[in-house]
Amino acid sequence: MAETSLRTVTNSKQTPKASIDFCRMKGSGYCPRPLEQAAVFLSKKWTLSIIVTIGNFGNLRFNDLLRRVDGITQKTLSERLKELEQYNLLTRQAFPEKPPRVEYSLTKNGYKVRRAVLPLLKLAGEKNFTESVKV
Repeated sequence: MAETSLRTVTNSKQTPKASIDFCRMKGSGYCPRPLEQAAVFLSKKWTLSIIVTIGNFGNLRFNDLLRRVDGITQKTLSERLKELEQYNLLTRQAFPEKPPRVEYSLTKNGYKVRRAVLPLLKLAGEKNFTESVKV
């Protein structure tokens, strides 16, 4: 999810060597490598659940997230939140209060990921789909 743009691959002599090295696909069209890199990160357990849950509620505090994402541990939630912040998918806002209060919310990129995932959530929720896919 780092700054990677969609690159196309062509058979022309004008294609820079860097883009050929970047993409393992031969021929023309979109290079799937950025998607593969994003999929590695997004497929980590709980990552999509956190993105969707924060998107559903707007802003959530750590303990609210911990209660809403059933089964996640404090340690894992903390790790995923740091990773999501690092990839600019969420922001962490600390309030100078006693006791301290921290809220998490999605960035524009986080909302883009959430919007991209929603059709997959709908598909996964369909009865015919869930019956045909054995996990």
